[in-house]
Amino acid sequence: MSECLPCDLESADDAAVVYRDETWSCDVAEGYDVPGWFILRLRRHAEGWDGLTAQEAAGFGVVSKRIAAAIQAATGAPTVYFMSFGENYPHFHFLVITRPEDLAPEFKGAGILALRATNRDLAGSLETASTVRQALPAT
Repeated sequence: MSECLPCDLESADDAAVVYRDETWSCDVAEGYDVPGWFILRLRRHAEGWDGLTAQEAAGFGVVSKRIAAAIQAATGAPTVYFMSFGENYPHFHFLVITRPEDLAPEFKGAGILALRATNRDLAGSLETASTVRQALPAT
């Protein structure tokens, strides 16, 4: 493994891939394998918004909208969070988190990240990925 988790996802098993085109990929990532959590990333290594081309930046909006729609259709979640800090892995990526309807108030918003330590479930993550993949709207 390299120092860049988003780059390492290029070799993710097919079952972990929710969406992939020439530019973008959305995957289940080890360490973030909570059912309904994904990494949406630029497939080439680029750091921050400044590292994107105009075409990539425009494409991000289209792809993120499709991913969010598929997650909501597949899970019934009222909200999909897109979080990006870029400090541990400066590669341009977003953590995409399915926020369930019945989430306790203390876990809403950034508080949801506290669930990572106790809710990891690779099998459940891959099952959710398959369901979301099937719900992706056509382009």
